[in-house]
Amino acid sequence: MAAADFLVTLLTVIAIYSIFGFGLNLKYGFTGLVDLGHVVYFMVGAYVAVVLTMPAGGSVGYAGIGGFDLPGVFAALVPGGGLIGWLLGVAGGMAAAALVSLLVGVPTLRLREDYLAITALGIATILNAVVHNEQWLFNGAFGIRNVYEPLSGVFPLGLGSFTLNVLVFGAISVVSFGYVAYRTALVVRGASLREGAVMTASVVVVAAGVGGMFAGGLLLAGGAVALLIGLAVGVRTLRTTDTFGPLVTLAMTELFVLWYLGTPIVTGNLATIVVNVLWLFNPTAGPQGGIDYERFVLLLSLAALAGTYWWVQRTVNSPYGRILRALREDEDVPQALGRPTVRYKTQVLMFGSALAGAAGALWALQIGFIATSQFGALITFYAFSAVIIGGSANNRGVILGTAVFWVINDGTRFLNNVFPSEYSIQLASARLILIGSLLILILYYRPSGILGEQDYDIPLPGNRSASARDAGETKEVTADD
Repeated sequence: MAAADFLVTLLTVIAIYSIFGFGLNLKYGFTGLVDLGHVVYFMVGAYVAVVLTMPAGGSVGYAGIGGFDLPGVFAALVPGGGLIGWLLGVAGGMAAAALVSLLVGVPTLRLREDYLAITALGIATILNAVVHNEQWLFNGAFGIRNVYEPLSGVFPLGLGSFTLNVLVFGAISVVSFGYVAYRTALVVRGASLREGAVMTASVVVVAAGVGGMFAGGLLLAGGAVALLIGLAVGVRTLRTTDTFGPLVTLAMTELFVLWYLGTPIVTGNLATIVVNVLWLFNPTAGPQGGIDYERFVLLLSLAALAGTYWWVQRTVNSPYGRILRALREDEDVPQALGRPTVRYKTQVLMFGSALAGAAGALWALQIGFIATSQFGALITFYAFSAVIIGGSANNRGVILGTAVFWVINDGTRFLNNVFPSEYSIQLASARLILIGSLLILILYYRPSGILGEQDYDIPLPGNRSASARDAGETKEVTADD
């Protein structure tokens, strides 16, 4: 797989699981609800959205509920009705996930945090087993292969000539890289020049070590030693700094640039650099090149991520969000002030589950096939890992933590080319060990995560906000403000 294609797939997964993580962060990070069964709403959203958009009669061998063919119904009524029908299917998946969470939450939300976590995990396991074993419901263990793809007939999409496609889609690609570089620079500038230089040196040593391991032979041992030295220097730098987030961001950015643009230089395939920079343009998509369906799914997922981020930010920065944080800190306080705490927790459970349902619908579109094996309890722990890595109660931290998690989980699959094939199972376990080690390091040296808890835009008298704290002003805010 070309680096640009791998990047498209990886970014799609990160976008989808970030939406999934937003739902969990809304429950756990902002409200303090430990929902270890969060994955069940991911599953419900995927299955319901697929069934609602599946053509009537389903697919060959399908023996479950559906399909209701919402895209076909609306396509016969209005132009572009197929996309409208699919969006309604996604909305149906979100509503179903919220409804299931309501049924789960009514008898469990009065439990203490640890009992709530165990009960939620048990219910999720039961529901997964029901879907897996009851073929009449969603085809049981055989899953669903007929996933509707909105606007698939339009792609590959081109603009008539190869040159025009390169100019338009290439320009969008370059501008997107430039924007990401600008946002990254705003974060990285918080680190000192000396710390940045040391971290850059450790990144170069780590990259050289990985390159030596890929080269094999005598360089394998030397590469492993260089990798350990680079990691040791980087960890030591992070231990002794107050700019943990900027340095981690710098290291991740440099590693990405070295892999994405440096690898073609080392291998002598300079033409690949152009393809990687113009990542949105696929030269094999049609006779004149253009944008393929995988890239469209990425853009659709990024649009959903942006909309979700905007909504969650608005929610947590509102008076409603202040009540949620008060629930997290001490439920007795808002309850003493007359707030119906159970109702708020039920609402948050439904909101977070609806976001998980939306992520499930996008996951079904991206993967093209769903089965119960994709929705095991481990997926919830993946989301918890991402939230903890990035920073609990920090929406940007969810995106960063999800990116770190999936880059380690999927990016290290390239190490399979270094070791013999009989070690593939051990390498899969090693990836989980690496992620677990990262979690231990972060919890030990940075308990609040890479970015920590976010600042809140709380409106104060005189059209000021909570950012006035940065200027030395303080004000107590109660749940009634």
